[in-house]
Amino acid sequence: MDISGQVVLITGGGGGVGRLLALKFAKGNAIIVVWDINKDAIKTTIDLLTKHGFSNCTGYTVDISNRENVYRTAKQTISEVGHVDILVNNAAIVCCRPFWDLPDRVIQNTYNINIISHYWTVKAFLPHMMYRNCGHIVTISSVTGMLGTYGCADYSATKYACIGFHESLFTDLKSHGYHGIQMTLVCPYYINTGMFNGVRPRLVPMLEPQYAADRIVEAVCKDEGWCVLPTSIRLLTPLKCLLPAKVCWELMSRVIRGPESMMMFERRGRLATG
Repeated sequence: MDISGQVVLITGGGGGVGRLLALKFAKGNAIIVVWDINKDAIKTTIDLLTKHGFSNCTGYTVDISNRENVYRTAKQTISEVGHVDILVNNAAIVCCRPFWDLPDRVIQNTYNINIISHYWTVKAFLPHMMYRNCGHIVTISSVTGMLGTYGCADYSATKYACIGFHESLFTDLKSHGYHGIQMTLVCPYYINTGMFNGVRPRLVPMLEPQYAADRIVEAVCKDEGWCVLPTSIRLLTPLKCLLPAKVCWELMSRVIRGPESMMMFERRGRLATG
């Protein structure tokens, strides 16, 4: 798919993989729109793109957990930049605590940012995609949305929800003849952006951010429906389906020792974002 001239909106584009996605899409001559809650982070991304010679980029400070803020900023984006062709729902936060240590406000905030916001962003930009029967929606989920992880009763649940939301929306669109609207679901392993500081993965090393960004853009350009990073992790899904639940959990806990990797998570003064 040729992305030249297409408007690409990336939530959480102020840092981490979101920033690298903005740069990668810009290299394909796309028009970049960065949404982030951090004004300074947006400026850093815009400055980076400008430094590389890409001036066709705009940033908006927006709290995606706030529905009215999303709708208002969406109208402003459409008015000032144009209708969005490729929507990348990338923003997310993680806390990493055992369920009994999760404050109510953290649970609510994790849901608001990691999944509820997808409803507002898609509702804001989908109508024009439907009108043209053209567009692309990218959902950044996680391997934790395929297999629950220690300390992620909120985070993992929202990433499971991302998969359910994405697959259901795909079915809705195709059932009503919107075959021109493409959808890509991305489930990456831990990415070395600082979001999971201290974590010691047992299966494979953390993914490098540039690799993740390159693969995500490649998946979009090739209209891949499901992109698991790395591909080998995709084997977890049939393993989970074929083995008895208790055997699968024992495998993760005793053999792979998955919980131990997240127990090393370094909690910071604020929630980790990416």
